Amino acid sequence: MKFNKYTFFLIGYLIQNIIFWIGIQFSKITDLPINLLYSFSNGFLGTAAGIMGILISRHWGGSKSAVGKGVLLISLGITSWGLGTLIWSFYNFVLHVPVPYPSWADLGYTLAVPLWTIGVFYLSKATGAKFSLRQLRGRLMLILLPLLAAVASYYFLYVIARKSSFVVEGGLLKIFLDFYYPLGDWIILTVAFLIFGLSLQYLGGRFRWPVMILILGFVFMFISDFTFSYTTTVESYYNGHLADLLFTVAIFVISFGVAGFDTKET
Repeated sequence: MKFNKYTFFLIGYLIQNIIFWIGIQFSKITDLPINLLYSFSNGFLGTAAGIMGILISRHWGGSKSAVGKGVLLISLGITSWGLGTLIWSFYNFVLHVPVPYPSWADLGYTLAVPLWTIGVFYLSKATGAKFSLRQLRGRLMLILLPLLAAVASYYFLYVIARKSSFVVEGGLLKIFLDFYYPLGDWIILTVAFLIFGLSLQYLGGRFRWPVMILILGFVFMFISDFTFSYTTTVESYYNGHLADLLFTVAIFVISFGVAGFDTKET
């Protein structure tokens, strides 16, 4: 995988945000505008990286090819997540109010999961995953890997993050989101496990590193969601928390994987 203008931008932005985050930690600031600015920075990263991915998908014919569809949908998912985070920041940074739950930010977050899932499905067509399903090993993975992801999701997102407590309250939309977010995290982890397990022996050439990096990015997204869920449960979260840095890394890694599909490498 060669570096290009997109990867250089992403690396530069990651370094900037890491320095930004370290500064927040050393200053021990938790409730000033600089904290809100970090969340805004994450939203900008997601939105900009998503748009770059959409441009990259055009090199593969956009919706006319499996790779093009995969890159396009994953990029739309990144954009959706970024817009959700910008809306989150708008509540805090502009309106100066706590982010309500549910809010319009949740629309961006909820749309990201199906876009990523369908996008990875199309990419799997180009990575040889379907050939694995013709073998007993592949069919076993199709059963066992989602179960493994379910166990991991249950333990981290329910036992640890929510301390084995799940209270159903509020309106229908809130109840829906309370169930949807853990389910979405399970889907993200399952997708990462499946594409890795089913495609590993067939990955080669220009696809290998971009796909591997994408998988790593979705694992980071699961870790980020877990950290955010846990810190909000124990009421230790603030804008600029470690959870936000993990979101920075997750979006960076997913976007870096997408950038690897750029056919006009420089």
